[in-house]
Amino acid sequence: MKKKQFLWFLLAMAVFAAVGWAGVRSAMDARERSAELAAQALGSFTSVLEGTKEEAAAPEVPYVARLDVEGAITESVSASSLSAGGYDHQALLDYVDRLINDENNVGMLLYVDSPGGEMKASDDLYLKLMDYKTLTRRPIYCYFDGTACSGGYYVAMASDRICANRNCVCVNIGVYISTYNLTGLFDKLGVEQIAFKSSENKGIGMPGMPWTEEQKAIYQSIVDADYDQFLQVVADGRHMTKDQVRQKDDGREMNAAQALEAGFIDGIARYDDYEAEVLKALDTDVIWNGVSPSMDLQGLLRFFSAALPQSDTQALLKFAESHSGFVVMAYGG
Repeated sequence: MKKKQFLWFLLAMAVFAAVGWAGVRSAMDARERSAELAAQALGSFTSVLEGTKEEAAAPEVPYVARLDVEGAITESVSASSLSAGGYDHQALLDYVDRLINDENNVGMLLYVDSPGGEMKASDDLYLKLMDYKTLTRRPIYCYFDGTACSGGYYVAMASDRICANRNCVCVNIGVYISTYNLTGLFDKLGVEQIAFKSSENKGIGMPGMPWTEEQKAIYQSIVDADYDQFLQVVADGRHMTKDQVRQKDDGREMNAAQALEAGFIDGIARYDDYEAEVLKALDTDVIWNGVSPSMDLQGLLRFFSAALPQSDTQALLKFAESHSGFVVMAYGG
């Protein structure tokens, strides 16, 4: 082999070795990274199961507590709670309890960016905030960002002053029950729902059963009762009568300017300006959000199972199961 050819051969071998080593190193790095991610996931999973998540220490100086109500308001822990910005009902209730017993806390800034959600969950949080005010005599300021509709607005009725982003969509007072009559679909697919009931109105809302006028009236009476409760909460929070609330909002959404004119909020401002105003009013420069997200085993299983592919039959059964019975919703729309 000539000298020049030999040099090219050595160069080719060097390149081959370098590429080979890079591939091996890349594979090793990938395996190490996969192992690291697996260890992190296992640690998070174990932490959830054992309840070992440590709560962040509250400031030891006077501070304003920020409480974020973001996303759909629901009692169940959803997959979105695993990521930033997810709504975690129990974590918020626990946080308010911590604040009640913390003498360094001088007030609260309630931040709402929510289309609403379940009536019961919205009322739970509203009542907890009212407990905070009653037991501590500390003020609650509220800020509406992008959305503060229905249940999101309901929760804000515990606050002493509400300010909104000028592009916010808010108010939307009212409740509804949404369910499905799938009898036509069941007939088409050859599926029959058989129910052995103790009385005619037991099991209202079964997706494979036809509706009677009496059953529709029963649902409407529940909606009417919860709507009356909603009106009273708004009337108390905004110092109006129920008739005044009903006349000013018939379930429609409003922008910030319309809500201000109707008396449903107290001002329009940027968030940073409003936060500065709250801190000045409460004579502190410290604001703290100490919510510790929670997640149970059932919630984790729902999170992972949601990513798995489903057959048409599985999807139909899941849909039917999720829409049997009903939940009263205070949701935007």
